[in-house]
Amino acid sequence: MNAIIFHGTGPHASYDKFWYRPLAQSLTEAGIDADVPELAQLDREPLDDTLKEFDALNIPIDENTVLIGHSAGVSFILALLERLHSPVKACYMIAGYCSPNGMKHAALKDSYAWDDIKANAGECYIFNSFNDPFKCNQDKGIELFNHVGGTLLLRNDGHFLQKQQPLLLKLILP
Repeated sequence: MNAIIFHGTGPHASYDKFWYRPLAQSLTEAGIDADVPELAQLDREPLDDTLKEFDALNIPIDENTVLIGHSAGVSFILALLERLHSPVKACYMIAGYCSPNGMKHAALKDSYAWDDIKANAGECYIFNSFNDPFKCNQDKGIELFNHVGGTLLLRNDGHFLQKQQPLLLKLILP
């Protein structure tokens, strides 16, 4: 199994204050190959440019892949799922959204091929918060759930910026 963790807006993958690298380390220690690609212009440049940047990294995506996205990283995962030809193992969408939340988002598409996304998403886990300060709240979680199904977890964890995400780790590990 391999995991790809997509950070939110801007160059966050290398920042130690977020949970991406600690999660990748925990997954690696459990025997899962984990990548946290640095997509420096995610949500700041046209989505097609970020997709090309990711493609150039040649990170494999197949039926054993787990996709994990945070905030704008969820929108990026939706775009990836649209163009896959076979499903991934699972998707974990953390503080995600699929429609405007009052902020400008270059990673957000005007519309999505939901049938393709649902067919390729594998098992979906959607985490959103009642108290998300960026309006990636329960309404955005319910909207994602209505499109892709899976399991919706509504919490009071703000924008999920805590250094550790123990529930996420527990759900991913076999």
